Amino acid sequence: MYLKKGLMNILGYTDKFSYKVGEKIPCKVSSINNIDYKVDLVKIIQGDINLKAPGYKVKKIKNRFFVKKTFKGRYQVLRAGSYGQLDMDHKINKTKLLLKFNFLPTLNKIQKQELLCSFDKENYFSIFLIKKNLYFSINENDYLISKNIIFNQWNNINIKINKKIIVSSIGSKKFTSNKKFKINSELIFFKKLLISCGKSKKNANFFNGKISNIQIIDLTKNIFELNLDFSKNIDTQNIKDTSRHKIQGKLYNHPARGIKGPINSIDVKSWFSHPDEYNAIHFHEDDITDAKWKDDFIFTIPKTFISGVYAFRLYINSDNEFFVPFVILPKQNSKNKLLFLLPTASYLAYANNRLGIDVSETELVTNRLIEISHQDHFLQENPELGLSFYDVHTDNSGVYYSSKKRPIIDFQPKFIGKLGGKDSNVWQFNADTHILGWFDHFKLKYDVVTDHDIHSKGHSILKNYKTLVTGTHPEYYSLNMLNALQTYVNNGGRIMYLGGNGFYWRISFDLKDNSVIECRKSEGGIRAHPPKPGEYFSSTTGEYSGLWRNNGKPPNELVGIGMVSQGFDYSAPYYRTKKSYNKNFDFIFKDMKKKKKFGDFGLSGHGAAGLELDAVNNELGTPSNTHILAYSKDHSDIYLLAPEEILDPVPGLGGSENERIQSNVVIHQNKKFGGFFSVGSIAWAGSMAWNNYRNEISQLTLNVLKRFLSKKKFMKD
Repeated sequence: MYLKKGLMNILGYTDKFSYKVGEKIPCKVSSINNIDYKVDLVKIIQGDINLKAPGYKVKKIKNRFFVKKTFKGRYQVLRAGSYGQLDMDHKINKTKLLLKFNFLPTLNKIQKQELLCSFDKENYFSIFLIKKNLYFSINENDYLISKNIIFNQWNNINIKINKKIIVSSIGSKKFTSNKKFKINSELIFFKKLLISCGKSKKNANFFNGKISNIQIIDLTKNIFELNLDFSKNIDTQNIKDTSRHKIQGKLYNHPARGIKGPINSIDVKSWFSHPDEYNAIHFHEDDITDAKWKDDFIFTIPKTFISGVYAFRLYINSDNEFFVPFVILPKQNSKNKLLFLLPTASYLAYANNRLGIDVSETELVTNRLIEISHQDHFLQENPELGLSFYDVHTDNSGVYYSSKKRPIIDFQPKFIGKLGGKDSNVWQFNADTHILGWFDHFKLKYDVVTDHDIHSKGHSILKNYKTLVTGTHPEYYSLNMLNALQTYVNNGGRIMYLGGNGFYWRISFDLKDNSVIECRKSEGGIRAHPPKPGEYFSSTTGEYSGLWRNNGKPPNELVGIGMVSQGFDYSAPYYRTKKSYNKNFDFIFKDMKKKKKFGDFGLSGHGAAGLELDAVNNELGTPSNTHILAYSKDHSDIYLLAPEEILDPVPGLGGSENERIQSNVVIHQNKKFGGFFSVGSIAWAGSMAWNNYRNEISQLTLNVLKRFLSKKKFMKD
């Protein structure tokens, strides 16, 4: 599809989140009006543009590659929609054939939806839906097969061709229909075969629904000419043909795999152990995991650059700019002992979300009218940019995959979110720049790595650092990532978890392309859509999905606390516990020794405890000797217990009534002097940034960080 024009006339992306010095960064750019553009290379320091924030701050990096240079603007088309393709090269050329397959349509629409087509330069055969009507077409002649296609149920179709005669048979649980047609061609299969779309590049007529068991049989010899078994190679984007031709195919834009077909045994729950029943693929017109834009410039990172969060600022003028952030990884000989872990998996989970317009309850959970920005309008007008895990497809099915290989509108400084609370209302990446700005304000030397680096390299990338600081909302974690952090803590590393709702959902990375993550939100949790029964296992790895607490690794085990509540109106202050006055914790509270309440200010809802809250739970694995230093209370009734915390939905679940709705600030030291300091609130960093970082939350956090970095043993036994 073609991007619609507006205020956002320039877009771009890189294929990865992080790069080493000396590495090349190819950047793909689309200038929607074909206007030339310029590029600034900047280091991102603080991206919040609210008037109460410390001030927007980026550092322009001088480099010969960009100085006084104008880049030729070109428009690049963004095409969404998942499909399959096979190059048949006219191998199926018999005149007496049977085509058969099963399909389950999920979206009734007036526009054409092509289930299957085959073509060469002169010929075109297609099977397509328009509303409930199913047709086949040969060389622009359309033939009606049925007017009674059943949606959200399996239908089976058989098409027999004998020279120029076609006999169709269509059936489901509710009806059968047989018809006979005379056509003007002896062949219906040509050079290429497309599944779930047509051949037109401008309007590909994508099918929304599931397809299974595509077979072509030579009726003279009763042998398979094509036998596509979607139960094979489920963890790849390959299509396996088990016929004599072995015509291998490819899938594009990650249609959903690990999907049950027409046979659905109630006790079969995993494609990994019983793949034969998972012989369907669910296609969507709005799937996208690779925009496939061409490179517009390739920048080589000078070896003198230090680790940090940088961006290409693409701009036509002050009103038309787009940031493409990326991380420069630490050098092998880095002497820094402080590491910032950028939660890039969570950025992908929220990438291009439509929470402002498409999610009706957003105004309810924020208790205010939503302000719609030009970015919201742009996302709404351009669904080809793809979806987040907080959206649903046009057929109302859940979104399982998200990718870096597309422009991501909300992965930019200056971006204003929807759930970030009163005042700044920043979320995810831009909220994390409050921490980057805090590092800069106190002149702290630090390195940066991403979730993707932790997943691929594990503990080895962490082991030389004394302290690791998280982002504000590190919600999505793979097993590799969680194991890396736990190993780090077990071996003496110290985590400062400066957020909330962390380590919550289990994700998988595509084994062939780690720019793509998968999350199926099974069995509870806060979610936009549940997977179908029996489809709880990731297609990319075969791992069980869902909440980490339901997978036996609650966040409490790693950082002492776990998700209990969310609310997006006002944040609350903290109250110190009696234990916090113990001399053992004087290093934390030395600047407010007698103060009982603190943190009643901030950029994220006017308080330090808010948005999403974590608390201690011994039953979920909070380590013994975890000390609760402070707790929040008196949240509004917009705050409700998380679904997994509710066994019986009785009255009294709101913040003003339920004492379980609180954030806990905790600290823990293990036998190897590793441990954690966890704040249990997404709003915490917004309070750190209050009054230009000159406040008690900022100072308290700095006190802990200095202790973690300087002392072998940060607390007495």
